Amino acid sequence: MRKEIIKTVMGGVLISGLFFSEAFGEILKWVDEEGKVHLTEDPSTIPERYREQAKKLSVLEEDEPQKGDLKSPKRSGSNGTIQKSQSQSKEARQSRSQRIESDVREAFERILSLWKDEKYQALYEYGDRKSRTRIAKEEFERRMKKRRWELASSWERVRDVEVETKGDSLAYISAKIGYRPKQGGETRFQTQTYQMRFEKGGWRIDLTKLLQDPRK
Repeated sequence: MRKEIIKTVMGGVLISGLFFSEAFGEILKWVDEEGKVHLTEDPSTIPERYREQAKKLSVLEEDEPQKGDLKSPKRSGSNGTIQKSQSQSKEARQSRSQRIESDVREAFERILSLWKDEKYQALYEYGDRKSRTRIAKEEFERRMKKRRWELASSWERVRDVEVETKGDSLAYISAKIGYRPKQGGETRFQTQTYQMRFEKGGWRIDLTKLLQDPRK
């Protein structure tokens, strides 16, 4: 009789312990008569004859990987995000560079047009600050009129135009330009490089470069 009471009490304690484990979300492990391992968080699902052998599964045992199944944890997608950001930044730089190149070409086309039409006062306004400080408008106009060579090429005939940008406010434009002697003679083509600066909302040229005669 005493043994039965003890057995009943122990069974009750075990069941209470099992339900206490469930309350705290612990995993229970038990093995059936065929040797198959079972895991559960609900003690009531364990057949009564196996409840005494049920054991709480330790955190270490639960998380420990099986031999031969060790895998490196996957890295987060931070690398992909960085690469995407770098790609977008590169595209933005390329787009800005292309826009600057287009603006420089447009300004140079306007400069050549004024030069070809001998509109020197309007051309002077396209000079950068440094060159306009060095030479007054009237002096620039006088010296341009006295040149022995005139511009023979309209924008459509300018060849091999290339623009090299140096940031947002400095660029160099190279082009093969035709010069014709004012007293008559053959047109001479030479490749010239002009420095352009972005000032006062537009691209400006070094006026002193325009005053130079082509090389012989």
